[in-house]
Amino acid sequence: MRKEKIIIFDFDGVIADSFEIAFAINQISRPAITREGYRKLFNGNIYDAVLEDTAVSEVDFFAEYGERFKTLGIDNKIKPVLKKISENFRLFIISSTTNSIINEYLRRHEILNYFTEVFGCDAETSKVKKFKTLFKEYKILPAEAIFITDTVGDIKEAKEAKVNFIIGILGGYQSRVSLEKAAPDVIVNNFNDFLRIIEGKQRVK
Repeated sequence: MRKEKIIIFDFDGVIADSFEIAFAINQISRPAITREGYRKLFNGNIYDAVLEDTAVSEVDFFAEYGERFKTLGIDNKIKPVLKKISENFRLFIISSTTNSIINEYLRRHEILNYFTEVFGCDAETSKVKKFKTLFKEYKILPAEAIFITDTVGDIKEAKEAKVNFIIGILGGYQSRVSLEKAAPDVIVNNFNDFLRIIEGKQRVK
């Protein structure tokens, strides 16, 4: 089996700064929900999360999410980092968001071409299964994979899928304290720190 150098990205909170959008939509149906309460939902797979607050109205989350995403910008530090690392790594996305929303965002910000494939929630909600599908389809060993995320739940699923190196990044859906409890291999503050870690690992390999 040919060795691959790959990096897998979570999408929300890592590439797209979407927390406030997601939280605001949840507030429509559950006005009593707090930011802290919402953040805790990501301690596991979001699709397995139990919402304690009773819904007062029904909202088509992804329909509303997609509309709000159309005006969501991107951190100017992200694009040059993706461009640089795509020269030496194959890039993928594994996300709990729909493929259409992710692809529209990537296309609009002219970064879609950096990614080999997006694994959204359309066909599967378990990230463990999506990791395994990616590894099988692209004949990649889990020991060759690097994953970057901002949530405890993703770290847990990446570990279950035997991902080699897991990076937690701050500024997304969960705090440093939360990420530390999940024990990723390293925690970075931003994409520039992430790039330094990747360049260091590349030299080692």
